[in-house]
Amino acid sequence: MLRIAGRCWIAIAIIHVAVGLAIYFPQWQAIAQAGWFNVVAPDPLAPVFDREDAIWFMTITPFLLILGQLCLWADQQKLTLPISVSGILLASSITGIFFIPISGFWLVLIPSVMMLYSSKAAKLNTNNVWED
Repeated sequence: MLRIAGRCWIAIAIIHVAVGLAIYFPQWQAIAQAGWFNVVAPDPLAPVFDREDAIWFMTITPFLLILGQLCLWADQQKLTLPISVSGILLASSITGIFFIPISGFWLVLIPSVMMLYSSKAAKLNTNNVWED
């Protein structure tokens, strides 16, 4: 289950990049034409919000990839992730769904539940082990 969750996180990261490039294409064009460096908020008192949106949207992608790789690594090492990790991700996705119902937060719900299930199942298995 953790392996599937990891692959889901990686797929979500790829989708996130594709959607971010498509939705924010004009902003990325403006950033590139302005020379990339310090063109998002050159004057902190007069920020360019559409460019900031583009940057913040893409900033989450590495974290999604890290989550996917973490799940795959934990599965390979036969490790269990703490329930708190999946609980925080699940709570974040539910909060996101509440505030932005038509969004990609629905995609985050699926691997979060998978991670929670695999953590709880592993915890139950370790609690039911008989010691000699």
